[in-house]
Amino acid sequence: MTKKLFGKFASMLLIIMISGSVFAQKGYEPIRGMGVEAKPVNNSGICLGCYNGSMNPVVNADLNDKVSMGNFATLVSGNGISVKNTNTTYPAGYITGFNVDLGTSVLTATFLSSLKISTYKAGVLQESTTSSTLLSVPAFGGTKNRIFLHFKTSREFDEVRLYQINTLSLFGAMNVYYAFAFDPTKVPVDNNGICDDIIAGSGVDGNVSGSSSFIAPLSYVANRERIGDGDKNSYGTIMLPAGLLGSYSVGVLDKNQVYPAGNRTGFVISPDDEGKLLSAEFLKNITIETYLYGELQDSKTLSDGGGLINVKVLGFGTGKQKLTLTTTKPFNEVRLKVSQTLGVNLGSLKVYYAFEEPVTCECDDKIQTSGSAVSGNVVSGASWTSGPGIFGLILSKMVSPEAIVDTNKSNYATATIPAASLLSIFSAYVTVGTNELLPKNTFAGFTLEKAANLAGISVLENITVTLYNGNTLTDVFTGTGSLFSGNFFTTDSNKFYVGGKATKPFNRMKITFYSGTGVRIPQNYYIYNAFASKDDDNDGVPNCFDLCANGNDSIDNNGNGIPDCAEGCTAVNDKSPTIDTDGDGIVDACDLDSDNDGILDAVEDLNNDGLFENDDNEGDLFVISTLGDGVPNYLDLDSDNDGILDLFESGIPTSVIDQIDTDHNGIIDIGVAVGKNGIADILETYPDSGVLKYSVKNTDGDNDFDFIDLTSNGTTFDLYAIGKGNLDTLGAGFISRINDQDKDGIQAVVDTDLEKRGAPESPMSPYAVFAKNAGAKVTADKATDIAAVAADIKVYPNPVKAGENLNIKSAEEGTYTVFSAQGQLVKTGKFTSNAEVNTSSLPTGLYIIKIETKSTVKSYKVLVK
Repeated sequence: MTKKLFGKFASMLLIIMISGSVFAQKGYEPIRGMGVEAKPVNNSGICLGCYNGSMNPVVNADLNDKVSMGNFATLVSGNGISVKNTNTTYPAGYITGFNVDLGTSVLTATFLSSLKISTYKAGVLQESTTSSTLLSVPAFGGTKNRIFLHFKTSREFDEVRLYQINTLSLFGAMNVYYAFAFDPTKVPVDNNGICDDIIAGSGVDGNVSGSSSFIAPLSYVANRERIGDGDKNSYGTIMLPAGLLGSYSVGVLDKNQVYPAGNRTGFVISPDDEGKLLSAEFLKNITIETYLYGELQDSKTLSDGGGLINVKVLGFGTGKQKLTLTTTKPFNEVRLKVSQTLGVNLGSLKVYYAFEEPVTCECDDKIQTSGSAVSGNVVSGASWTSGPGIFGLILSKMVSPEAIVDTNKSNYATATIPAASLLSIFSAYVTVGTNELLPKNTFAGFTLEKAANLAGISVLENITVTLYNGNTLTDVFTGTGSLFSGNFFTTDSNKFYVGGKATKPFNRMKITFYSGTGVRIPQNYYIYNAFASKDDDNDGVPNCFDLCANGNDSIDNNGNGIPDCAEGCTAVNDKSPTIDTDGDGIVDACDLDSDNDGILDAVEDLNNDGLFENDDNEGDLFVISTLGDGVPNYLDLDSDNDGILDLFESGIPTSVIDQIDTDHNGIIDIGVAVGKNGIADILETYPDSGVLKYSVKNTDGDNDFDFIDLTSNGTTFDLYAIGKGNLDTLGAGFISRINDQDKDGIQAVVDTDLEKRGAPESPMSPYAVFAKNAGAKVTADKATDIAAVAADIKVYPNPVKAGENLNIKSAEEGTYTVFSAQGQLVKTGKFTSNAEVNTSSLPTGLYIIKIETKSTVKSYKVLVK
């Protein structure tokens, strides 16, 4: 990589880092965890009897778990699903909806018109979608055809519902994965300035949809997952059988970021057979659309009433074609829609990838007399450049050829050729020479525009580009053979380019325009400039955009716009490739400790499945129906909600924590060196080794590390040991009051900063133990005494037979409180040293008994049988 390119790469990477550290919220954030309820509904409201199965998969941590709507007792109009968050009221302006699976079906307008999304607050309806608003929502699908159904709210809500409003919605073929809600203003904006930035990676999936008249089984997209796989040479194929009417579209949606207005976006395509000619009939049926969270932003049909798109045939040769839209609004999804009309057989179309880039993305490859990387001039002489015509007759002529090589790229020469019925032996041509011998593999050609009055005529079949080394011909590119064309800019400009890839060194390039056999009127072409883009490593990427001098620039697995061969981390996982949660300069996808809590993400992947978003396990299923607080462990600074921050349960010595977390907020300070892997160097055996100097702490040696163990010492709840037993409303040793607006996993009742990640000067410091109802730190001996007293409390027999007494024995007086497994208060009482609790009024089942004395608070699970 050259020094200049390295500098450009470094600046792009810096922009990405800054973007990640400023914006911290992911899009499409699931509504999940304790305090979130999923229930079946119908037109009358909650209908627990109408659904056969558990609703828990919709609100648990596994985003691939699902509920089959086919399990409704009756598939009638009005059935649906409700997801309610009892912890949070979402503000107006949030995006909400559902992630669903249509099986093998394609999303159609008919299907969408049969669905409705509604929001509620405290059980009162707030607003609903209509058939027209939900119709604008595009499909989002991966290999399972999963889609997002979007709804932008205008009122506060704490509940979102999805209904079928008629029997056309066929819930039997639909699964619901989760509901989501997020603030669209906090999703990162990609403004990295990278040219041909592929829209791909872990947060990007392909989508498929069709019109209501489209017969889905007869048409499909083969290998659609390849469109967003990060390989610019792989492709999906839209298959359109003959005689089939309707529309079909494919696209990509980026969950991680939004792309700015004013950039170009589109697709790279080619015919199924790259040696074929694409007809104007095909092109006029192609539309590029952009969406932002399901709402249509920009739409451009390639048949725009004039210019290049209306020509009869276009030659592709072996080149791929860029279809481009210049956006006027931000977007996070781009779609390519192909419509087939009566009597037209479009066949199939290869779709390689979607991209976005600044409109300024052009190589400095123009051949000019000065001020360009490639210097040259027009070659004079009757055999090299034709003249301006004779006596004003309609003959072949070339006017102002010097405009091709001047310093004003907006100037142009005009080539005119007569109608075929007149003097078809004439042609117009111009030759541009360079002051250096250009190597083979150079892309060489001309930028053209055709006059608007030429609709319906052949263009590329009447153009030839010829390369020379001096007077020796080296390459010939023709419209019916190897001539390529590219960059269909669907804007006010109808410029396109023609040329070819040199097989030998050359220093002259000539373009010739002929009269076609079917031409009945004179033709005008505007030649703006000639270009020559070197490609030294022959990878199809010109030197000006090449970041890998000897590598393959077409592979970008994580989709950040930087080829894998030019960056250190190419990780693809379910962590964000754009957000840098801990602000250490390493995006989460490449960070081995994304939250800087001293516990590696791989350790916080508790089920060892390689997925990080589904590890969210706060709580106890004996007292709550759904685990989790909505923040996965790898981003959670208190993974078990026991009030002690993970950093202080990591196993890092206290003396080291004092050095690297000076404000004791549970996050390793930004200034601590992290190298390239996101782990603080001081914690590794050597920088970037990935091997920690310490073992993750497990005080009692059981199966759970302290950061997920509610009783780290094996007997006393950690929450009580730090004097916060009053926060244990369920008596099971964890905080269940979920209020976490900064999404750091630290609940508001113990968080000293509700706006930023972490809790500065957190009282939950290493080994801190607080006496109940006191703010002073007690000694380790006192902590031992507390544990000893707690051990003296006995609750027996357990299990206890219904109707018999449950005995409580304690050395101190105190109170007892009995809770059901659902957390409901059953009974309470006082005791001096012994007490008997009668169970005759208790139904059989599991109960929690909370014991409070002067020195401790302890809870027991008791089974009444």
